[in-house]
Amino acid sequence: MTSEAFNKYLKRIRTDEKAFRAIYEYYLPKIKYHVLSKYGRSVDFEDVAHDAFTKLIRLEDPPEVENPTAWIYKICDNAANDQISARGGELPLDERVDASPPPSVKTLADAESESDYFSLVGKLERSDAEIVLLITFEGYNLKEAAEILGLSHVAARQKYSRALKKLKILLNGKR
Repeated sequence: MTSEAFNKYLKRIRTDEKAFRAIYEYYLPKIKYHVLSKYGRSVDFEDVAHDAFTKLIRLEDPPEVENPTAWIYKICDNAANDQISARGGELPLDERVDASPPPSVKTLADAESESDYFSLVGKLERSDAEIVLLITFEGYNLKEAAEILGLSHVAARQKYSRALKKLKILLNGKR
């Protein structure tokens, strides 16, 4: 869905069921994948999705959104963090769904199994793990990951590069 189409639907989401359906059907699978890969079983995906779509419907004067996916993911991240905070907990990074990373991730991490990969990523600082997961697991490019994390392109590139070096050190220490 283009940002133009998203913004058109978003303006009508409160009064037009077709506009809601278009956004819901396009973004629900993306939200599910994002939430489960980032938060695992630490949050209830359906509650996060419900909160996100409720917020969209309640917008009286929706903003013009340049990157709808990043914007919706940020809404979901806020809802997930609210769930975690309500329970008085902090997100353990190694609590992730067993999902198959793309082949490039396996090659990149040279991990023997998916659980090894997530175990290694879970040992990184949260901000390092987030950028690695966004780029290598969720398939965002560096520019998109920078937008999602609120970083400049240069800062994201440095963070990603340093995180990969840390992963390689962890991998070498594992052997």
